[in-house]
Amino acid sequence: MINHSRKVLSIFFCFLFSYLYAFSAGAVDKKAGLSIVKISTAKADGSTIGESTGFAIKTAEGEIEILSVYSIFKHAAKATVTDAKGKKTQAKRITGANDLYDVVRFTVDNAGMPPFPIANGKLSVGNKAIILKPQGKGKTQSIEVTIAEAPEHSGLTYYTIDRAADGALAGCPLLNNNGEVVGVIQRSPTSESSKTYAIGIEFNEALEVSTMSAADISLQNIYIPKQLPAVKEQAASYIYLLTRNAKDTLSYLTNLADFIEKYPEDFFGYTERAEFYAGTGQYSLAEADYDKALQVCSDKADVHNAMSTVLYNLNQNKAYQQYKDWDLNRALSESEQAYSLNPSPLFLMQKGKCLYALRRYAEAADTYDQINKTSFRSSENYFCQSRALEKAGGDSTQVLALLDSAVVMFARPLRSEAAPYVLYRANQYNRYGYYKEAAVDYQEYENLIGTKKLNDVFFYNKSDAELRARLYPQALNDIEKALAVNPNEYVYLIQKALIETRTGHFEEAVFTATQAQKIDPNDPDSYKLIGISLGEMGRKSEARANLQKAYELGDTEALEWLNSMK
Repeated sequence: MINHSRKVLSIFFCFLFSYLYAFSAGAVDKKAGLSIVKISTAKADGSTIGESTGFAIKTAEGEIEILSVYSIFKHAAKATVTDAKGKKTQAKRITGANDLYDVVRFTVDNAGMPPFPIANGKLSVGNKAIILKPQGKGKTQSIEVTIAEAPEHSGLTYYTIDRAADGALAGCPLLNNNGEVVGVIQRSPTSESSKTYAIGIEFNEALEVSTMSAADISLQNIYIPKQLPAVKEQAASYIYLLTRNAKDTLSYLTNLADFIEKYPEDFFGYTERAEFYAGTGQYSLAEADYDKALQVCSDKADVHNAMSTVLYNLNQNKAYQQYKDWDLNRALSESEQAYSLNPSPLFLMQKGKCLYALRRYAEAADTYDQINKTSFRSSENYFCQSRALEKAGGDSTQVLALLDSAVVMFARPLRSEAAPYVLYRANQYNRYGYYKEAAVDYQEYENLIGTKKLNDVFFYNKSDAELRARLYPQALNDIEKALAVNPNEYVYLIQKALIETRTGHFEEAVFTATQAQKIDPNDPDSYKLIGISLGEMGRKSEARANLQKAYELGDTEALEWLNSMK
């Protein structure tokens, strides 16, 4: 009787444990199934890219987000999420992506799905785990697996699972026995692979949108708007960089709208968007943003300056069709209003640009002189002051002194960024008759840029300055460099013949001038140089014949040489 009772009790407890286990597993599966979603993505033209699985998690900030595979998001402009109850919603903002590891994270509107708890620990080799695979209509299949490998690299775990690859598992959660997510199932390299792979859930922490994400190719290739960085300064920098990298104007404008919504009293969002609208000819929208910014923002000087900058740039474009009073005078007025509200040299620089563009050169020179008496003095501002003073008819000594100041601002030895200023000063020295100084600057420029990067025109100008400075060996060397680049240029050959004549190389001068004569037989210079050289060589009759020809072709100086031979 006792044995029979024990047998009955044993059967009862076995049945009870089996029932409880089945009940518990069913409850976990049902709840977990609500955390899994199906995702389908499409391009901007509506064509389908792909479908995959994803699942909900809770971020450190307490937000509900979806993790899935990156591959179906590449070039996607839309992602539709279907939860376990059949409810559809759209991906709202991408919060992180990595093409290499095939993982993406994003938010959705009105996320009602419960998140998986994230495991604190990692799995080891030999541990059991569960892959939760969706079956449709909220049902899931629990697939028990064993961890075969769990190597770590840079703090991330890469799990290898003893199970044949199954494309339908990509994006599914890998759970520990407590139902906590420990990894994301990845696409296998080949469909015939005998292994399944997962990346540890700790990778989720590395997914984010930061300032430099604007240049992240993984994020650039998704055309769904991205989440802004949490810190305002980083968000502004991200948007600024986005204009230089993004092909996706929808995402850019969405991010600007997000910024304005989050920071409604910061001028940056309004002025940045206004610049975009103005650049695309949507002037009324740009004007509305400037007006709104002036209403709600405290930094009104920055708004006026931003508007002045945009109007200035518009009026530099010949294709611009003027909108209302958006001309250079309005640009100047906006810069003056900015300076009246905040007397910053930065706003004076904008005023100087506007005055120069309006050809009010004397006022522009005075404005840059004000700037260069502050900590904002720079090579560029000295250069601008010099050009404005030159245009205003200022003294050449002052013009050159300002160019000296522009070059002096650079540390010695000079580097390539100083090269444009050195070249401009060389040209100005040449123009005002300071030929030795010009020759020195031309050589400095050549040293900075490199001989191989310079063209024949540069070497001709350098040779001409050296010739006028009576630096004949250097002049001959540089005109030969010009001819090496462009051997059939008549002017270069005449220059070389002239230098050879000046240095007493008369036979070479005759040869060079004869080469020039073959290119243009009707120009008097070649005949005159041949005549002069032949005369110096004692070949008077040939010399007179060439000088006579030069005179007949219009060179009156040739007649003086003829008379001197008589």
